[in-house]
Amino acid sequence: MKIERPFFLFFLLVLASYASASDKKEETEFTQTQEITEAERYYSFAFEYMKQEKYSEAIPLLEKAIKADSSYVDAYLALRQVYLIVGDTSKALEICKKGFSCFSDPESSRKIAKAIASLYAKTGESQKAEKIFTDIIKESPKDANSYDLYAYFLESENRYDEALENYKKAYQLNPDNSGVAFRLGNTYFKLGRYSEAVKFLKKARETFSDDIEIIKKLAEAYIELKEYGKAIEEYKSIIKIIPVHVSSRIQIGNIYVKLGQYKKAENYYKETLEIEPDNLSIYYQLINLELVRKNLSGVKSYINKGFSIDPNDYILYALYGEYYYRLGLDYMQEKKWNPSIEKFEEAIRLWKKTKFITNDSKWIDYAERGIRNAQKNIEEVKKIRW
Repeated sequence: MKIERPFFLFFLLVLASYASASDKKEETEFTQTQEITEAERYYSFAFEYMKQEKYSEAIPLLEKAIKADSSYVDAYLALRQVYLIVGDTSKALEICKKGFSCFSDPESSRKIAKAIASLYAKTGESQKAEKIFTDIIKESPKDANSYDLYAYFLESENRYDEALENYKKAYQLNPDNSGVAFRLGNTYFKLGRYSEAVKFLKKARETFSDDIEIIKKLAEAYIELKEYGKAIEEYKSIIKIIPVHVSSRIQIGNIYVKLGQYKKAENYYKETLEIEPDNLSIYYQLINLELVRKNLSGVKSYINKGFSIDPNDYILYALYGEYYYRLGLDYMQEKKWNPSIEKFEEAIRLWKKTKFITNDSKWIDYAERGIRNAQKNIEEVKKIRW
């Protein structure tokens, strides 16, 4: 079960409000069995179209619902959501602004105000969004959802310390909300406070026991705390839920590499390769494993297999450079000066190729460091040789 994101909370509330009437009745049957308003009737038909992802059919029905009852907040929120799904954020904002002027009751006004604030945040108008959030909190200081939404906005602005304080307020007001617990734990994780992250992620997991996102984040927190056994158990629980889950097997393999249990790591990588034989990320891990083992023939074998899948993969070129660099070091140790220079020069060529074919700063930096080290070793060998 996925945890809802705050910006979509209102739509989920809409769905919940209609859950008891979602049995797909025809119009005639529906009107015979329930006393509903004209606006609710249009909304119910629109809701069915939304479930079928027929958004162009849902829009005019929601507009009719609003025309029939200009204070029908659920219709505004549903129409906002439809416009967001189809990629028309400006139209979503327009409908929310229209609705805001139609409500006299505070609860409906707050719902629409929150929706407007989230849209301003989405369009990058942060100051407008923040003012609405802070005004709502001032008016309703005991509304947990307002703090939750404001915290999510702050998190999207990378203002993690402020986000944390607002998530904490939301949690204090509603400690049974596992969604807030997850977001609070996730923010602690981003701030590098992993012990606190584990506490709240475990709280969220009590409710959402099969939620992969929560389990993965909990495993990552355990890795940061060097509690590798617990991390492995979390990844294994994901595999029980999804037996073909590739990234969990890779992560278990990576942990076993950290622990120096190379055979177990290899077994997990190879299991993963059976599931996705053309997944290059698995080959990267196997290459790294063989580099750690100092098994250069194994490195070369997996690089060749990787190139058979994608002959232009820049990470493979970077790792190929590492292979030749390690060969150069071996020849250097054996005082085979000319072969060592040749290998270092080949490493430089491959790393230059890496820089040429990618814009990935991480691997460009990797290649540049390798080039500098290889050039330094070439100069040293030449001095020794002569």
